[in-house]
Amino acid sequence: MTEQYDTIGSTYEQYKNKATLPIVENFMFFNILGNFQEKTILDLACGTGFYTRLLKKGGSAKIVGVDISEEMIGLARQQEQNHPLGIEYQAFDIVKLPKLGNFDLVTAIYLLNYAENREHLLKMFQKIRNNLVENGRLVAVTIHPDFCLNKSNYTKYGMTVLKQEKFSEGYYSEAEFHTEPPFLLKYFGLSQLIYEWAATEAGFKKVTWHSIEIPPKAIEDYPKDYWRDFLENPLIIGLSCEN
Repeated sequence: MTEQYDTIGSTYEQYKNKATLPIVENFMFFNILGNFQEKTILDLACGTGFYTRLLKKGGSAKIVGVDISEEMIGLARQQEQNHPLGIEYQAFDIVKLPKLGNFDLVTAIYLLNYAENREHLLKMFQKIRNNLVENGRLVAVTIHPDFCLNKSNYTKYGMTVLKQEKFSEGYYSEAEFHTEPPFLLKYFGLSQLIYEWAATEAGFKKVTWHSIEIPPKAIEDYPKDYWRDFLENPLIIGLSCEN
């Protein structure tokens, strides 16, 4: 999946700042995360550092951002150079990730949905757990295993799912993101049971799913029923795992 992000660059951050899907994503992520002040954090699939910077500004004691894309990491480092926050960025494929430290928290926004099968997902969870302290937590946002393209689409929220092909362990999808220029991303929606198996097999003691919630301000700011498709056919879901 490296090449699809190497060609996106700063366009992906444009999507984060202008589309409405990230409003819900952001609200859910920080609700699950809870208090992260003075915590050490490993932010996986950090991209250009969008959440990495938010976490550091919010009070993280130390944070390291990791992404598979050299292009994304280059842009994140440029941001750090222009506006220093004390963030370290490194480029790694998650399945080849070494032990970078003993972190209180690992965050993973849209990382796990690039696992192509159960073995790939297991390797991700193993690398994550290897970088956590005892009693540390993983907080992730991933693609909802039960999303159904036949029910509704997400065009008004900033992206259009173009394809959903089912296979034995879940489904494969492609989606177009409405930026200038638009870009295409490919991802997987593995089943909930496979997620739970992989996390448990990697050694996590507790796995919890977190449903989306619409922020009260977003309900006020948008027309009635604007968020209906989001609630009735959720594309994303939160996941937390305790070491």
